[in-house]
Amino acid sequence: MTSPETPGNQQSTSWQALDARISRLEQHLGLAPLDLVTLQSPAADTDRVFLPHQADEQSSELEASIGEFGLAWVGSIVFFLGVVFLITYTAGLGYRVISTTIGFCAAAGLFLVANLWKTRATHLSRILVSGSLLLLFYTTMRLHFFSPNPLVDSSNIVLFLLLVVVALQLYLAVHRGSETLAAAGILLGMLAALLIDRTHIELTLVAILSAVAVYLAVRRGWWRLLNASILLAYTAHLLWLLNNPVVGNPIQAVSEHQYNLVYLFLYAAIFSLPLFLNKQVSVDDLSSIALVVLNCLGFCVLVFLVTLTHLQNDFPPIALGVCGLLMISSIAQFIRTNRQLGPAIYACFGFMALSIAIYGYAAIPDSFLWLSLQSLLVVSIALWFRSRMLVVVNSLIYVGILIGYFALSPSSHPVNFSFALVALASARVMNWQKERLTLRTELLRNVYLFIAFVLVFYALDRAVPPQYVTLSWTVTAVVYFLLSYLLRSNKYRLMAIAGMLVTVVYLFLVDLASLDPRFRVAAFMFLGMMAVMISLYYTRVRKPLGSTEKKSV
Repeated sequence: MTSPETPGNQQSTSWQALDARISRLEQHLGLAPLDLVTLQSPAADTDRVFLPHQADEQSSELEASIGEFGLAWVGSIVFFLGVVFLITYTAGLGYRVISTTIGFCAAAGLFLVANLWKTRATHLSRILVSGSLLLLFYTTMRLHFFSPNPLVDSSNIVLFLLLVVVALQLYLAVHRGSETLAAAGILLGMLAALLIDRTHIELTLVAILSAVAVYLAVRRGWWRLLNASILLAYTAHLLWLLNNPVVGNPIQAVSEHQYNLVYLFLYAAIFSLPLFLNKQVSVDDLSSIALVVLNCLGFCVLVFLVTLTHLQNDFPPIALGVCGLLMISSIAQFIRTNRQLGPAIYACFGFMALSIAIYGYAAIPDSFLWLSLQSLLVVSIALWFRSRMLVVVNSLIYVGILIGYFALSPSSHPVNFSFALVALASARVMNWQKERLTLRTELLRNVYLFIAFVLVFYALDRAVPPQYVTLSWTVTAVVYFLLSYLLRSNKYRLMAIAGMLVTVVYLFLVDLASLDPRFRVAAFMFLGMMAVMISLYYTRVRKPLGSTEKKSV
């Protein structure tokens, strides 16, 4: 007899039957069981579904960019070259008027098309405007220049027309707010200046274009244009210095200097104005830093080339003039803007020029005396500017001058002591104004103190008679010790101890064998007495030194 099924058993049987049916369907359809399927989160499903779509979007974006911008440039360049080849070919056949007409018509056509597409295709419109103006300049230039049979015999007329084209291009650049178009205008203006091939007109035009670039940088913020203009201006002057090969002259130095240094000083002064006039430029802006570096490098290198070529005997006043201009620019910018980096770079180049001037005015070894004293001037300017960079550069220049002194100059007592005193004074200033100079380490100060320690003993060894060397070194060690007490500085105390040890070594290695017995006795007794007194001092104040004395940082 079968027992009746309860509702719970019926429900279980139904679930079993449903499970069996689902299993049969999975087997029939070839699906894997549910426990073997990897479950994915909704986010993963979304990624899996939309990744192909995103890849298509990126591919379409790249395709659109190439099609809109890349092909616009390629097409404009190819069309421009095609017109240029057509003008050249037509002129070669003897049809000079027709070739010129083709050039002007093509330029006008490109300009009209650019205006029609000004709103619908902005990027292409800008390229076409640039191409039309470049084509207009090229066609106008060929009216006289680079043409075997020029259509216009007077170069002055053609040069005037070229300057009109440049002025038009700069006007359109300002009107359209296009920095690229302005850069092309400055470039074509420099080329027109080189085509003039008359020194004072050519270089004056370069200076005027430089001033225009400065004006646009200050009023429009076109700092990349200004940096490019600096390169173009100094390059144009270099080409003039090389006899202007642009117009077909052989590459060689110009026969006379023709007072071209005046124009170099004028360029440097003009390019130093933007940071003086514009206080809003960021201190860390790479464009402003590049402006200062390019101006200083271009100015100094070309002045050097001009001096080397024509004015070798006049290099001291020229170097002094370079120093004066750069230092005036540095100080004026710092007073007006309170910046540090730009004025510091100008000051670095100015002090390098001052070093050259000192070398020219003073003979060796006297020049090294003034060069060592120059280091104090640099530290003073660094203290005023609060410039750590000036301190570092000054340290490198000081070490370089010191090496040059020992390598090139005979020993001089005033120079030896001046280098030592300058090192001590520089180290003291660094410690006194370390917060103002934003010095975070003791490395530079330690270098100066080490140099001073060595130079003082070297200077005394050369200056005093041999029998008094030990006595003078002992006195120096005592002076260091007194300075450590007065200045509360452990560094001078270490220098005093090191001085005592060096003196003892010198006493036994040199004085013991060479000194007269009377001086030998005096040296031994004096050195021994000083060493004992210093030892007694350490014995009595050892604990205060370790616990309460303020150490110099």
